Amino acid sequence: MQNLDELIQTYGEPDILIDSFNKDEKRYAIWGYAESLYLNREGVYHNGKLVDEDFSNIFRNILKRWKKEQKNNQIATVGFLSYEFKDYIYNHIDFNKDKNNNFPLCWFCKPKKIIEYSLNSNHNDINDEHCLEVLKDIIPLEKYKLKINEIKNYLKSGDVYQINFTDKKLLRSNVNSAFELYSKLRLLAKPLEGIFIKNNDFDILSLSPESLVKVKNGKIETSPIKGTRPYSKDTKVNEEFKNQLQNSEKDKAEHLMIVDLLRNDLGKICKMNSIKVEDLYQIKTFKTINHMVSKIIGKLNSNVDEFEIIKALFPGGSITGAPKESAMKIIDAIESKPRNIYTGSIGYIKPNGDMSFNISIRTLLNYKNQYEYGIGGGIVWDSDENDEWNEAQHKSKILSSLIK
Repeated sequence: MQNLDELIQTYGEPDILIDSFNKDEKRYAIWGYAESLYLNREGVYHNGKLVDEDFSNIFRNILKRWKKEQKNNQIATVGFLSYEFKDYIYNHIDFNKDKNNNFPLCWFCKPKKIIEYSLNSNHNDINDEHCLEVLKDIIPLEKYKLKINEIKNYLKSGDVYQINFTDKKLLRSNVNSAFELYSKLRLLAKPLEGIFIKNNDFDILSLSPESLVKVKNGKIETSPIKGTRPYSKDTKVNEEFKNQLQNSEKDKAEHLMIVDLLRNDLGKICKMNSIKVEDLYQIKTFKTINHMVSKIIGKLNSNVDEFEIIKALFPGGSITGAPKESAMKIIDAIESKPRNIYTGSIGYIKPNGDMSFNISIRTLLNYKNQYEYGIGGGIVWDSDENDEWNEAQHKSKILSSLIK
């Protein structure tokens, strides 16, 4: 099997990359796509033409055909759901719909050339040239404190237990292509759930460590991340950070709220008594950060399709808060701009129904001549404003060596 560098030499830069540094996962490079389907504020578009049909119906029908036309059980579709796709799923809630933002609520395509590649690389050197410039940083600490106090007023009312508050950096890049930037960042981040998508209107560079959903042979799993500590190259110091997180009652309480929420989400689509929690409160070290992660598994009901799975789980509980609907209403009130792809989900579906979608954190969006990089964290009653603000900065550390 060829590695990515060899494939690029032969075929040029791919349009889509399904990327993972987990040795047990498969990786695919994709060149071109035969069809596209997307939903925005104006309606449903199939191959660029407006279609007068409900999105869920046309998605199901087109996906069925794409599955039949794909050979060798490779990939029937690759696509994403922006965070604002919640407006479609939860259409009984009167969310603030920004008509000026026409970034797709969701986008899917039928890939043309698909080639699996190996993780081996001809080079692992990282050129640390400063190719990113920050145009706008996340809000300063004093303004952040005001937002946290606003959130705590909602928490005090008892309607919610946790709110995920986010902001974003805006950046400019001087590299030749978005894929070149992704190539640099993937070596720094070594993403477990990485995806790159190039489109005429946008580029998505996702270096996510978090999985929203994986389905294989009728079994489903979701692996929420909730709980963060810095990473240190000094092994002793890093062990101390990990122990702090492992023994933090506050972080465990926040984490358990999300685990319970996701168990309920899976309960909508899984067989009775099949849902189990594995590796509760596991501490995992990533390239620039330590996280608390759990895995929840279940067996799908036989009549459940891909859209119902998405509807049950999206958006991920770890990036909304709990309870989910109440948290989303409050997020809508306190966040002034759309999240776009940040905290949405990106992934693929195979002809046999197997699927894998990440939660698009640690993700850059190249849109309207600038890059967006969202950063967020869960806020509970005893959250410390300074700690939360510092944690937000840690979550952008993957970009640090490339920023001017």
